[in-house]
Amino acid sequence: MPLFYPYQPKAILGVKGEDAAGFLQGQFTNELRQAPGSAVYGLFLNQKGKVVADAQVLKLADNSWLVASMTSSAATIRHRLEEYIIADDVMVQDETPAMHGMAILGADVAQLRSIGMGELPARGRFGQSGERLAFVGRRTRAENYEILGPEKPLRELREELKSRDWLEMTAGEIEYLRIKEGIPAIPEDVGPADLPNEGGLDEEAISYTKGCYLGQEIMARLKNMGQVRRQLFVLRGQGSTPGVGAALFQEDKKLGEIRSIAAQGNEFAALAMVSLLNLDRSAGLSLAPGSPPTLMISSRE
Repeated sequence: MPLFYPYQPKAILGVKGEDAAGFLQGQFTNELRQAPGSAVYGLFLNQKGKVVADAQVLKLADNSWLVASMTSSAATIRHRLEEYIIADDVMVQDETPAMHGMAILGADVAQLRSIGMGELPARGRFGQSGERLAFVGRRTRAENYEILGPEKPLRELREELKSRDWLEMTAGEIEYLRIKEGIPAIPEDVGPADLPNEGGLDEEAISYTKGCYLGQEIMARLKNMGQVRRQLFVLRGQGSTPGVGAALFQEDKKLGEIRSIAAQGNEFAALAMVSLLNLDRSAGLSLAPGSPPTLMISSRE
C-alpha cells in the first residue's frame, strides 16, 4: 500500500546571483556542476570537516538554486552560507514559511503519475508539476519521494491521496522506519561534533573529485587514512524505550550514546554513535556499566 506523510520542511532557501554557482560549489560537499533540473544531496561542513547541515540542492536555472532540508534548520544553513559571502553576487532568501512537504513511499508510488505529478524523477533529478517539485527522498532505502510546494497544492494532494485510501503515516512511524534502516538525520544523528564518515555519509554525500570546498582537506585526509574511530550503528531492543543521549556500555566501559530512537509496539530502534575501540559487535550494549546487554547491534537494512 502506498503511504504518505505531510510535514513542514525545516529549510527551503533560494540562492540566486551571478556568483551563486561558484559560491555554492565551494561550500557544498557534493558536485553541483550539473544541468538545470538536477537535485544533489550533500552536506555543509565547518573548517574541521564536522557536519553543520545537510540539504538537497536543486538547480532551477544557471544562477538560481533551491536549498532544501528536511531536518537541518533554515537559520543554521543561512548563517553557514552568509558567513562566507564576502564580495560575491549571491543572495540567500528564506522561503521556508511558504513551503510545505509531503513524503511518498511504500508500494505502488508510481500511482502519483495518475494524479497529476507526471513522470517521477530519477535519482539526481527533480520534476515539476505546477507549483509542486518532486525528487527522490531519504526516508527509506526503498523507492520514496519528497514533494515540496505552497500550502494549497500540497493540501489538495493530501486530500486526493486520502480519497484513494493511501495511508497517512504519523511522525513516529516514519521516524521508526528511518532509524531502523540506518538513515541518519542531520544534526540529530550526525552533527557539529561528528565527521560525515562516522555516520556513513561519505559515499552518498561527499565528492572526492570536485576540488576545493570548505572541509575538503579533512575529507581527503580521512579517505587516505581509510577509517574512523567511531561509527553510527542501528540498535534494536524491547521494552522500555531509553532516552536520547542515554549512555551505552560494554561491561564497565562507556562506548557511546543514543542519538535518536523510536518505538513500534514493544520494540524500539535507535541510532547510536559508538566507539570502535574494543567494541565487540556481537555482544550487544547495556545502559549501565556492568549490566547485561539489552540492545543488540543490527546491520543497516
